[in-house]
Amino acid sequence: MDVFLVNLMSVFTAAVILGIVFRYMGLPSIVGQVLAGFLFGLSGLVSSQSVDTLRYLGSLGVTLLLFLVGLEMNVREIKNTGKTVIKIFLIQTVLLSFVFLGFSSLLLHLGMLSSLLLAFALTFSSTIVVVKTLSEKKDLGSYSGKISLGILLLQDLVAIFVLVLMPGLGTGLNLSALLGLVVKIAVLFLSINVFGHYIISQVEKYLIKSSEDLVLISLVWFFMSVFFSVKVLGLTPEIGGILAGISLSNSWGHFQIVSKVKTLRDIFLTLFFVLLGLEIGAGKVDWVLVSGLVILSLAVKFIAAELSCLWSGLSGKVAFSVSVNMTQLSEFSLIVLSFGSVSGFWGSNLVTAVTVAGLISMVLSTIIIYRSSFLYKFLSERFPRIFKFNGINKGSVMSMKQHVVLLGGDRTGRSILSSLKKNGEKVLVVDFNPDIVNKLKSRGEEAIFADASDPDVLELTNMSEAKMIISTVKDIDDSLSLLTLIKQRGIAVPTIVDAETVAQATLLYDAGASYVIFPHFVSGLHLGLVMKKFGKDADTLKKYRSRQNETLKEIYEGEY
Repeated sequence: MDVFLVNLMSVFTAAVILGIVFRYMGLPSIVGQVLAGFLFGLSGLVSSQSVDTLRYLGSLGVTLLLFLVGLEMNVREIKNTGKTVIKIFLIQTVLLSFVFLGFSSLLLHLGMLSSLLLAFALTFSSTIVVVKTLSEKKDLGSYSGKISLGILLLQDLVAIFVLVLMPGLGTGLNLSALLGLVVKIAVLFLSINVFGHYIISQVEKYLIKSSEDLVLISLVWFFMSVFFSVKVLGLTPEIGGILAGISLSNSWGHFQIVSKVKTLRDIFLTLFFVLLGLEIGAGKVDWVLVSGLVILSLAVKFIAAELSCLWSGLSGKVAFSVSVNMTQLSEFSLIVLSFGSVSGFWGSNLVTAVTVAGLISMVLSTIIIYRSSFLYKFLSERFPRIFKFNGINKGSVMSMKQHVVLLGGDRTGRSILSSLKKNGEKVLVVDFNPDIVNKLKSRGEEAIFADASDPDVLELTNMSEAKMIISTVKDIDDSLSLLTLIKQRGIAVPTIVDAETVAQATLLYDAGASYVIFPHFVSGLHLGLVMKKFGKDADTLKKYRSRQNETLKEIYEGEY
């Protein structure tokens, strides 16, 4: 036992340090954790008994991960993702499933059932990588970000379903056994959901007085659900974990549970990814297979997503951004591969190859997502017939003159639009979120669907005849592209753009911006003014709040 503790502390320390290093480099910490295990696997310092114990701890990490996925799963979000997301998801899944099915059966020579399960596993993209990268880019709330998150949410649901079915399919596709499995899952779902929703949730709401006890009683419920799943119904601990989370997803204080349990989950999940690395380091890597999987992940997933977006009515930068976000293998893919190896669907060499390919795809995909604006500009200029911004919602040429062109109609754009309208200005709003464009049009505003970095936006908005150009676009590459276009066409119209840092502002001024907005700088000035007035009038905050409420009701009509 002492040897195991030394091994555990050693690999965990190495995994944490390398994870931090990779996160500091702007890459997923998962890569560092697997690399730590890989290095220990090559060294042979970890005994086989220690590896077996780590396997149990890693399984607990996966179960806790699914518990939190269930806690954070909001069914209403699935309803709100819209027809576009569902359509893209279905088309993309079908296309990728056919490609990966052919790859699995023809090149890997797997059986039909194994090929089908592997094909589904390889279609998943990484929610962790995409959410982390888009959050750092401040692009999570964009239209393409919301579509990507909707697709990833649906993929997570499919992944969970595949994980649930795999143990029952280990002996083959038997209809009676499958029916029995479905019945067991239904019993488990009803039991846990009803008991968790009507008893555990109420106990937490009315009897628990501290956040510590709230977390502990939730973990007790988690363990009870896993026990019922494994010992009573003979199912996997993972399905018990996900259902325990779903049963508490709408409970009082579930946000506190998520925030507290995440640390515990990360500890055990780190050991799971270390274990993957150990198994890679202990075995041989088929680099030809790894190369093929990386190419399929980056190129084929991008093409499938791009086609899915085009057939769903999206195009241009929106389609490109969504497609780029899908170009990696998922952490769920690695989990499914690990489970499939235990169930006998494929060998450990395939698990090793997919794990290595998954990590490489995560690293490359992160870099590509960060540079997506630059890549879109580069490709759209050279291949306009493929990447030209031209969806079903593209606007027509406007004949307005002496108007203000407002690029970006959400959040900051809404406030600017309201102020400009009060001043009697004619405003044309440009946005590449069709929902925002349609909402503005329904309110009688002039709005078109286009991309700020698209050269056509100059003609679509009759920009040469405009009074002023105001851009609230956050992407520095898009803003620089717009300023370059304006300068190349010789348009002498004052242009105001948005910046997050002084370095960005310097670049924008050098590119020809007339003025640069700093939202945080403006907020500081406004707050200073409020405090100055507050010193003379104690009712200042009430007056500002009343005025703000009136403005918000006007800007966010029907939402506030």
